[in-house]
Amino acid sequence: MKTGGRGIKERLVALAVCFLLAAASALPIAACAPKPPVWETQAELTDTGVKLTLTKVKGAQEYVIYHSPSRYGRYEQVSRQKGRTYEHEDAYGYFRVDAVAEGQVIHSELLSYETETFGENMYIYAPTDDLASVEEDFAAAYERTGQFSSARFAAFFKAGSYDGLQCTLRYYMTIGGLGKTSEDVAVDGLRVPAQLPNGNGTCNFWFAAENMTVRGDVLWAASQATSFRRMNVLGDMFLTEGKSNSWGSGGFIADSRVEGLIDAGVQQQWLTRNSDWGGWQGGDINLTFVGPSADSPVPAEGINGLESVTVEKTPVVQEKPFLVFDDGYYVCVPALRRNAVGPSADDQSLSNRYIPLQDFYVARSDRDTAKTLNAALAAGKHLFFTPGIYDIDAPLRVENAGTVILGCGLTTLRIAGGNRDTAMEVADADGILLGGLLFEAGTHSENLLRLGAGYTGISHADAPIACSDVFFRIGGARDAPTYVRQALVINACNVLGDNFWVWRGDHTDGVGWDVNVTQNGVVVNGDDVTVYGLMGEHFHEYQTIWKGENGFVAFYQSETPYEVPEQSAWMSEWRGTRYFGYASYKIADEVQKHTAYGIGVYFVSDGAVYVLDHAVEAPAAGQIALYHIALSVFSAPDGAGILHFVNDAGEGIVKPYPSGGQKKQMASYVAGVPSL
Repeated sequence: MKTGGRGIKERLVALAVCFLLAAASALPIAACAPKPPVWETQAELTDTGVKLTLTKVKGAQEYVIYHSPSRYGRYEQVSRQKGRTYEHEDAYGYFRVDAVAEGQVIHSELLSYETETFGENMYIYAPTDDLASVEEDFAAAYERTGQFSSARFAAFFKAGSYDGLQCTLRYYMTIGGLGKTSEDVAVDGLRVPAQLPNGNGTCNFWFAAENMTVRGDVLWAASQATSFRRMNVLGDMFLTEGKSNSWGSGGFIADSRVEGLIDAGVQQQWLTRNSDWGGWQGGDINLTFVGPSADSPVPAEGINGLESVTVEKTPVVQEKPFLVFDDGYYVCVPALRRNAVGPSADDQSLSNRYIPLQDFYVARSDRDTAKTLNAALAAGKHLFFTPGIYDIDAPLRVENAGTVILGCGLTTLRIAGGNRDTAMEVADADGILLGGLLFEAGTHSENLLRLGAGYTGISHADAPIACSDVFFRIGGARDAPTYVRQALVINACNVLGDNFWVWRGDHTDGVGWDVNVTQNGVVVNGDDVTVYGLMGEHFHEYQTIWKGENGFVAFYQSETPYEVPEQSAWMSEWRGTRYFGYASYKIADEVQKHTAYGIGVYFVSDGAVYVLDHAVEAPAAGQIALYHIALSVFSAPDGAGILHFVNDAGEGIVKPYPSGGQKKQMASYVAGVPSL
């Protein structure tokens, strides 16, 4: 079986060289086996607890050590000593160490396995913590993060009740419970306010909440690249800040419960997958529900009369892995589900898998490079990325079947140095799982993520390759030109995608028609690829090209490029004919079977007069089935807009707007036959 591109060849050559060297020197082959990087630490786990190595402080006469079971718990003195090593039975406790001279503290430090392992951007809390101090951490993170800032913050809570705690999030802030279920951790409030004036949440990107209970209402003013997973809300949930006078461009709820009402306000679109809720109101253009609980009330339409779409069962889904603390750290890999209805907690037959953190290489952006990360992967380690921005100057090669790569705090993998290939190439191998990653463009690269070096047709039906909360960004974060030919390329078969945002930047730094240059957002060559929540926007040519057989998509959201200079600069060719613009969603002519629900394509022009001939390009084969295709022209001069829905079918929207206004939908396009 083929297991991945150039990386495996390099490893075989290295192994052959190692064999020759070992034979010449009589060394065992094991001496040359790949080893993951090992970093010095001041807090090392032992069989009986933790061993601390205190910082040597010049002039110190003694060290006074205080212990607390958690970061902001009550500290009590446990040692006064001259030596610089200390052992304690509380492996995951926190220790304040004061260096003392002439009775005065001349230096103080905080040591723990958790801070040493997870770094300065990841905070672990326990019910014994002073919650005012916890809220101060959140407030400080809120102040230092911004839409394109380099700050990152992830907060994880050990099992227990955090009475009175209110968590407020925005960009690059994520929270998660460390219990085995969402009921193991409970807080009293969760808020994400709109970041633009007047309740405008259309730029509320890059934050997440997972695996917790909220004993009250939740304000979740979310747009793309956000995630609300495995959550349990005991009150109502508001998806915009306000009701009739605010809006958003979201969003994603999965594997969650909301006891009360979900008020979607003026959310342009929303995907809700395998969840349960007490009531629903609001929402606008494209409301898609996949695998809802049987008793969850699904709205028939949004506030402007466009019908919603429901997929009764989720064909196959791999829920995102998550971090767990249970007398030690593990990563839980949820069981694969087929024909799933409602949250995974409802299915008592599931058997989740727990991988000890010791089997992971824990990456930190203050010290890791592509070289150290590839060394860990070659040694057979999984990867756990702590929050930060990682400059990737050579492709990361994920070659071993079953590898889990999990990021938190919006882990950012940024193309850097002379890397003109890709940030990560995943082998065509069973059961590789990716989650919680933001791939960012550099000066020039072919791709940002490639799943499979090329099309092989190998089936992974029993152990799919899965990507959850994986996002892409070309331009916006730095004031420099960027180029990516195709952001995400899926060559492997049986890939599961769960919440993608593939975004060519349309505002702030480093953006412009000739500045952040691209061709396509997503190219799918593999067969049996399934995606729940595919959002792709502003690329120069086709946003999405689907060439593989038996593709399945539930919820697609796309905006065309804003800054096309003139019509002649934006022309495509299909079946020998020139067309205005590039369809957002293109199914290749040779494809015989493809199914998609909830396709939303939106048009915006910064001022030039041009049109898109058709939003979707598809063959008329008998098993091509598209349901609920929605169009909108958000902003355009007279004469600009979208002419057709699919191919030459369905009258689109061109300004001045027809009697139906700026938003329209087609019920279906099946086997070449449109139904309005």
